[in-house]
Amino acid sequence: MSYIQYINDIESGKIVVGNYIKLSIQRFRQLQQRDDVYFDYQAVEKVINFVCCCKHFKGKHANKPFVLEPWQQFIIAYIYGFKYYSDNLRVVRKSYIEMSRKNGKTALVAALSLYHLIADGEAGAEVYLAANSRDQVKKAAFPLCYHFTKSLDPKGQALTTFRDSIEFKATNSTLKVLAADSTKLDGLDTSFFVMDEYHAASDTRLYEVLNSSTLNREQPLQIIITTAGFNKNSPCYKEREIAIDVLNGCKSDDSNAIFIYSLDEGDEWDDNTKWAKCTPNLNVTVTKQGINNEVVKAKNNSSLEVGVRTKTINEWVDSSRVWIPERYLIDSTKHIVDISSFDPYVPVFVGVDLAASSDLTCISLLYVDNEQDKYYFKNYYYLPQSALSEKENKELYKNWAHHKLINLTSGNVTDYNIITKHLVELSNNLNISSVYYDRWNATQWAVDSTNEGLPLQEFSQSIGSFNGATKELERLLLNNQVVIDNNDINRFCFRNVELAVDTHGNTKPDKKRSKNKIDGVISMIQALAAYLNRENFIYSGI
Repeated sequence: MSYIQYINDIESGKIVVGNYIKLSIQRFRQLQQRDDVYFDYQAVEKVINFVCCCKHFKGKHANKPFVLEPWQQFIIAYIYGFKYYSDNLRVVRKSYIEMSRKNGKTALVAALSLYHLIADGEAGAEVYLAANSRDQVKKAAFPLCYHFTKSLDPKGQALTTFRDSIEFKATNSTLKVLAADSTKLDGLDTSFFVMDEYHAASDTRLYEVLNSSTLNREQPLQIIITTAGFNKNSPCYKEREIAIDVLNGCKSDDSNAIFIYSLDEGDEWDDNTKWAKCTPNLNVTVTKQGINNEVVKAKNNSSLEVGVRTKTINEWVDSSRVWIPERYLIDSTKHIVDISSFDPYVPVFVGVDLAASSDLTCISLLYVDNEQDKYYFKNYYYLPQSALSEKENKELYKNWAHHKLINLTSGNVTDYNIITKHLVELSNNLNISSVYYDRWNATQWAVDSTNEGLPLQEFSQSIGSFNGATKELERLLLNNQVVIDNNDINRFCFRNVELAVDTHGNTKPDKKRSKNKIDGVISMIQALAAYLNRENFIYSGI
């Protein structure tokens, strides 16, 4: 079986892949060892055999069977192979697939769409090919479905094709094109759907409609396919962050099968020895020379660079340099920080970023365990209720609120009295030594908090004031000395950081756009500054 050999070859190092695919292999192996799950080899072979019945319709492979590459078989094996002993239903209900273009991902999901229309055993199946616009999906996945249908049923005896749909009358099932600009998105009873090139989606409306419409199905399946983009505030990038958290063990979700073919941190986009990581079909549908030609064009014309790096190399690109590499961020945010475990006699240092009164606010607690040489951060986030419907990040805020990652206050401005009250409650069980805050727009809050007995201290927001603590936090993170509470918002804030640097080499976290919140990082640095100043710390360089 090619997919088994593929797994073995990756584990032995014979096949070069990136770290995210290695983590997918690890998850596959872990499912194999589960007592409540079994692997259905026959189910996998059924899907593979079905796909092989489809025939290509253009180029040198025209009229030849769709022979799956080992990596494609691995994806099928992961998605369709694992089932629960309790009900014999599939474990996987969702898959995120990301790789550079021209690697055959669209052809694969087109064939799988027909499988779900015809052979998955679902009566009245509703299969949807969804994209950001109708033109987009009609130019990509649907033409493949249309021509595959002709190869499966040349005389049209079982399958009826229309301009943007296919019917399988034997089970009263349909496959249709659906787009975000469609006028009717209600009344769906989806059994399988594909979100094509999700990086181009401006919002989650279409995805949410399709996702919610699967609830009545016994074992629905959804597949997101995409190449990288340049908008890290997009729904796709958020989906990618969740997928990476699952791969790294920060989140648990057996139902999500994740396949991200990309370069690793530190790999250079123009290094041809690394291209196999983002191009699983290298030397099959994509050649190294072809990639090299695109890279040379991008180097000779800077206006082409973003397009080549996102589409040809599958690298999410923006103009900023990553401050804290992802592997260090993930390692630092894997664990829950339990403040009840803090020694009540050890000082705790607090940073407060009140930000705008109508947007995100954060307080950070820092507890230093000198024996273990570890720095523990616990962050609390606050947001006015109105931000869920009025702010630019409202969809993101709704998600955070749903998962209880954020404290909502009533009205259209953050109730600072709640923050004061929370700090006072914390001080009843913790030895709060000092609270560093920015005095801008916080005069009354500072007066009220001081009257409550909290040890407030103003902290300038100048780059010079932030410099030492910013560089020290970086050093601690890179030395694996930091433990940050496992909260999506913390990772979101770190990923948005760009470093501002002045002519003297002083640094401070900055953000490119207003929606790129970094409040949690700012308050953490202020808490660290409180600790460093108490210890008469002098920064000596990383």
